[in-house]
Amino acid sequence: MASSCRTHPSFEPSDWSSMPFAKADHTVVEWQPYKHGYAFDLIRSFSSADVGEDVRNALAFSGDPPIFNIDKLLGPGATRLELNAVWDIQSKRYKYQQEYLAIWQEISHVDGWIHPLAPHAAVKHNDFKYYGYTTVINLLDWPAVVLPVTFADRETDVKDATYKGISPLDTEIHNDYDADIYHGAPVSVQVIGRRLQEEYVIGLAEQIGIALSL
Repeated sequence: MASSCRTHPSFEPSDWSSMPFAKADHTVVEWQPYKHGYAFDLIRSFSSADVGEDVRNALAFSGDPPIFNIDKLLGPGATRLELNAVWDIQSKRYKYQQEYLAIWQEISHVDGWIHPLAPHAAVKHNDFKYYGYTTVINLLDWPAVVLPVTFADRETDVKDATYKGISPLDTEIHNDYDADIYHGAPVSVQVIGRRLQEEYVIGLAEQIGIALSL
């Protein structure tokens, strides 16, 4: 089942149009994510296609065990996929890439996309549960630059006690939020561009950093 996950309060400015980069002759428009839950499920199918054999073979050279998050990602319950099934996933990925590109082409004046790096600030040890914010961009094969923008603040980043999760995982991650534990942790975003525009995306990130006085 497709999973979706909203961000912790640290990522919820009340008005993006009031952000410093929006006042520096940059126009900010709202972007509606397209089928990210579906894309996240595709990524999980790729990562578990060989039930972790490639990763575990690589780890065997060092003798080190997999870190907790990787072990959980490749853990029990995965089924090795046959070749035809892998081809089917590849075909679905290609179709998804085409669909998302068509959406971007319709909004031709958009140069880049500012997107959370994760649903939370720097996470507690062994508590990274949702990879969708970055893996969807990997699936699309779009370049991205990570940019630190602020720090979690217990005074302003208040947990919404009435929040209703949009998925079981979303509810779990929302419940994990503790303003005191996360206080002072760095918050980062991704600056994302079109395929094969790596240098351009670096330039966008630099301009946003300047506007934010980073």
